[in-house]
Amino acid sequence: MKSLRSQLWRSAATVMALLALSLWVIGQLILDHTLTGLLESRLQHDAETLLAAVNWQNGSARLDRAGLAGVYAQVRSGHYYVIETDDGRRFRSRSLWDREMPVRHLAAGDQIAEEVSLDGGETVLLRHAGYRKQGHRLWIGVAEDIAPLKAATRQFNLAFLLTTLAGFTLLSLLQGWRIRRALRPLDAARGELDRIAAGEQEAIRTQTPPEIAPLITAFNRLLAQHRERIRRSRNALGNLAHALKTPLNLLRQEIEGVEDDTLSASLGDQVERLRQLTERELRRARIAGPGGTAVPFTPRQDLQELIEVVNRIHPGRRIALDIRDTDAPVAVDREDTLELVGNLLDNACKWAAGEVRLSLDLQRGFRLRIEDDGPGIPPERRVRLLDRGQRLDEEAPGHGLGLSIVQDIVRSYGGELRLEESEALGGLRVDIRL
Repeated sequence: MKSLRSQLWRSAATVMALLALSLWVIGQLILDHTLTGLLESRLQHDAETLLAAVNWQNGSARLDRAGLAGVYAQVRSGHYYVIETDDGRRFRSRSLWDREMPVRHLAAGDQIAEEVSLDGGETVLLRHAGYRKQGHRLWIGVAEDIAPLKAATRQFNLAFLLTTLAGFTLLSLLQGWRIRRALRPLDAARGELDRIAAGEQEAIRTQTPPEIAPLITAFNRLLAQHRERIRRSRNALGNLAHALKTPLNLLRQEIEGVEDDTLSASLGDQVERLRQLTERELRRARIAGPGGTAVPFTPRQDLQELIEVVNRIHPGRRIALDIRDTDAPVAVDREDTLELVGNLLDNACKWAAGEVRLSLDLQRGFRLRIEDDGPGIPPERRVRLLDRGQRLDEEAPGHGLGLSIVQDIVRSYGGELRLEESEALGGLRVDIRL
């Protein structure tokens, strides 16, 4: 078993390491959140300035660069922007020079930020946002070099490492001194145990901390009981030895009176053997031995935006949308529904020859139907598509149908998922009821 000193030291070192790690993680999160938040706030401000500078004149988009910051005119200054409009116009900052920067076509009002590596190895924080102005849609991507942010993070890590090492060294010295001081009474008690074993004293007299005092008291009590039992045992054995002598002497005298010398000698030998055996065991018994521790789903708007995204991914596919009953929000989670419909549309477009139909009937609850004019699926193979990771054709691009995530969403709503043959288009038909 490991020593108490080693266990205390290991425990203290573990606590200090966990504390240092926790402080570092918290510090990293706070620093990253603060710096990223400031950077995103600045990018948002610049995006709003760019939005104000874009106007449509005679049906054509124009960008007034007069009010833009000068850093966007300096080649590779670390500040960049790209603006794309729905009429095909594209405006780039001079600072990009010969490099390209992607812009995501998000829905109006949506925005995301991501780290992107540009040509030349420069890493930037790129903010994508979709807007609607003067009846037109436009998308703005604003980026800024995050090298200063990374440098600040490295400086923080270095300062934290040096501070932690210094603190760890100081705390280690202090903890070692405290452990030695706390265990000093045990060292004294150990010395007294040696003296007890040597018979120089009868109990431990060292004053110990309250956590150890009951153990010392119980040990001293056990020593006292042990001494008393030895004393009683020896007295009882002495009395027994004295009591056995008389019967044995009388038995020997009776044997001497036996006329048969052979029998007398044999009985005398047995009595003597009994006497010697009794005395040996009594002496052996007298030996004492040494020691002493959600957003609703808005069908028409959300599905139309989703279809636009899918159309860009799968150009050449015609997606027909049919929504019955209402345009009001539906009491199902928006993200769940977009995930569900998005997966099904993407799969349908992959296999469709040219046409996909999406029907949503809200008159009888939530009834979704997606069908395509693709090759379809034989009935015996449809069940396999619901297995996680199962693919219809290993040579098809992407991840195949893989409808298990759709099935999980449907099950979470207590719904039903069916795969059938489309009577109208001839391909696969997916029916979902929530």
